Amino acid sequence: MNILKQKSIRKQLLNKRKESLNSFSSIEHRLEFFSDKLEKIWINDSKSTDTGATAYSLSKIQGPIIWIVGQNQSPRDLDILEDLVLSKVTEIIYYGKHETNIKYLFGSKIKYSQLSNIKDSVNMAINNPTKNINVLFSPACSSYITHQNYQLRGDYFKNLIHSID
Repeated sequence: MNILKQKSIRKQLLNKRKESLNSFSSIEHRLEFFSDKLEKIWINDSKSTDTGATAYSLSKIQGPIIWIVGQNQSPRDLDILEDLVLSKVTEIIYYGKHETNIKYLFGSKIKYSQLSNIKDSVNMAINNPTKNINVLFSPACSSYITHQNYQLRGDYFKNLIHSID
């Protein structure tokens, strides 16, 4: 197959994925496909402030997924996520200062990294060599530790991606 035909097919697949994701929600910051830079599908789910919302998002996305998840000192119900994460997520990038149960549950089964902030987490996702992988920013925690609200947190995430050259 020639290169132009391969690029055309890939673009068609990305457009179909974008249409599919955007059909789940019309709310900004909720399963919001917003870019396909660097041959990755970037999805802003900053509205995900608990594990139930993240489970919904994971269930709606076809894998593979790099999941960027945030700091939360409160107990989380990880049972709702376990099967979804193990079947779809290939890498977990956790941002925050405190260790979490996410590391203990998934760290030996899935590539796991802990970084101090969202920007470093995005950079790690950028460096993942897998093409056409979904990068899901679904923090599963409140935004107050890093931002005033989930909208500002989601805007910050999107601006990091838009600023990539």
